[in-house]
Amino acid sequence: MGNITFWTTWSSSERLFSIIWPAIILYLIMKLLVEKMWGKNREAVQRFKTRRDTLFAKFEELSNPTKLLNDERIVNDNTSVENIENTFKRILEMDFFELKRRLQEDEYNAYTVLAAFVWRANKVNREINCITEMIKEAFDIAEKLDKDNKDGKPKGPLFGLPFSVKSNFYVEGYDVTVGLGKYLEKPKTTTCPMVQFLIDQGAIPFCLTNVPQGLLSYVSSNPLYGTTKNPWDFSRTPGGSSGGEAALLAAGGSSFGIGSDLAGSLRIPAAFCGLTTLKPTQDRLYVTDTHGGLPGRGRLGLSFGFYTRTVQEQEFLLSLIVGNKNYLELCPMSSPARLEKVPDTNEKLLIGWFVDDGFNPVVPSNRRAVEETINALKAQGHEVVEFKLSEVSKDFDPFTIANMLFRNVMPDNGAYMAEMYSNEPYDKHMKLFIRLIRWKQGFVVRNLLRFLVMPIVGRCISKRLACIGTARNPNLAACRQNQENTDIFKLHWIRYWKKLNIDALICPSFITPAQPFEYPAELSSGAFITGLFNMLDVPAGVVPVSPVNNDDIKVLNDEKTGFRVNGDRLLEKQREAAQESSGLPNSVQVVTLPNCEEMCIRVMKAVEKTTDGMKRLQWKDRRTVEPPVASNTVPKAATSTDCFERISVEMVVHPNSNIPSSNPLLT
Repeated sequence: MGNITFWTTWSSSERLFSIIWPAIILYLIMKLLVEKMWGKNREAVQRFKTRRDTLFAKFEELSNPTKLLNDERIVNDNTSVENIENTFKRILEMDFFELKRRLQEDEYNAYTVLAAFVWRANKVNREINCITEMIKEAFDIAEKLDKDNKDGKPKGPLFGLPFSVKSNFYVEGYDVTVGLGKYLEKPKTTTCPMVQFLIDQGAIPFCLTNVPQGLLSYVSSNPLYGTTKNPWDFSRTPGGSSGGEAALLAAGGSSFGIGSDLAGSLRIPAAFCGLTTLKPTQDRLYVTDTHGGLPGRGRLGLSFGFYTRTVQEQEFLLSLIVGNKNYLELCPMSSPARLEKVPDTNEKLLIGWFVDDGFNPVVPSNRRAVEETINALKAQGHEVVEFKLSEVSKDFDPFTIANMLFRNVMPDNGAYMAEMYSNEPYDKHMKLFIRLIRWKQGFVVRNLLRFLVMPIVGRCISKRLACIGTARNPNLAACRQNQENTDIFKLHWIRYWKKLNIDALICPSFITPAQPFEYPAELSSGAFITGLFNMLDVPAGVVPVSPVNNDDIKVLNDEKTGFRVNGDRLLEKQREAAQESSGLPNSVQVVTLPNCEEMCIRVMKAVEKTTDGMKRLQWKDRRTVEPPVASNTVPKAATSTDCFERISVEMVVHPNSNIPSSNPLLT
């Protein structure tokens, strides 16, 4: 062996070729072995799609005004199709509290309101593909609510309000597939306590909504259900993993939605779709009977919450469930501490802020959202102070924190995810992400990436990508140490917060506005700005403050004074993802200390009150706006502006919207 000197005699190009060609062969072998189409699940997939289509057709018939003529279950004049449609439109134009009031006062019944929302949701779903399955019991629930009401039984506070359910929540009798064929035909035998509690309060779950394949992404797309579009721009994602929920509510197809958040899964879709949400501290609203995405996850708080249009709606729903004794009967692990009423006060606050987390800069529109919000709050008399992540602890620079976060996301280095994706077709928008996870399980590929590829990537392509690529727990001791370091960092965070003496923190909601479908798989670095607050397990809410404007795009493309990429390929991709985003929702994130949800809501209200907010999407009756298509012409694909008007909505503060303590159903 000592006489073999071919390596030293080869030129640099020959050496490079000798490394590249085995890698190409390995790639082709892995692609052949790993990417199988459904396998033994093929027949189950076909059976599911048949059942799904049948149920969609049934719900379309149950909500079709032409089928509801003279149906006594429909109130407010059911004698003509036009009258029924007008009733439905009036219902759908109401805000949450107005609709709630009219249901409580018997101006509408549960069946009519459900039919209206299903009528709209079916139309919306045909355009943006946000619903995975209809809940067949929904109309039966509505009929029973109306019968009980006629019999004099008391109404729950959510009587007759239809809501959608993220499809990772268990509902008895329904599969939880997270977009994977292997989980079909394995219906759950329990219902998630959060869903059951809302049913007990009179709300009606009527559909399950789309998620990313395997949940761990912010593009809601999978081979089983397809790709969900953002209602603001059909060429972009609504985010994930709760993307189907956010898309449906933003499109006006539900009265509110529910979702989970492990690294931004509530907040990213809220930011992309112009909605309000709040991720509580994990144990303030503990929820079981869901697919959490990563069983045995590291130090990441898994939170659950709501999608609403306003902060007031958010406060009402959280106040209803948090600490409620009836919810504690369903889920005793949840905190018994009730959410206290947030007082309307002119007391001034001290608010921290940052626009750069030190790891991944945000594009100019998202930076402007924070700066304008801080200036507006300052003009209202609040004090502000800059929060510098680099000063939290000298032992934890932003890249160290990011490495720690990504190791917490996959404490097993992706082994669970790799197994989950086995024998499944890869979603077209997630192929890169899935391949990297699966290939890294192999000894050869893992070490090639670690010792050869990632050092080159860090020097030549992107130090952020290298940070993600090298985030690995080599053994159990390293995993334990990373979790201990996480706990230490939390203490440093709280001490720095106390040193500044701030009440809340305002920062960017994400690194870009809503992205085209192909970018999330390449921009996992963006999850740092949201996942950080899961790792800290603190309340974090999102409030829309303005649309992206043309000046934001001009600054984005100004390399000298705008968004500097400095040769970083990931930042170049980020800049590409934010192009042509004018008019899309632009939000900020509001953060407080653990278990301080009341303060988070208070600051979210202040932000909502002092900023412009977003217009609202309202469905168009396309029959009246589309010219007839010639018989020999292929109709063009619909766009967001074909389907939705952008309407200005005056923010209304509803009196008596908080929970009355005298109501025995709410104590």
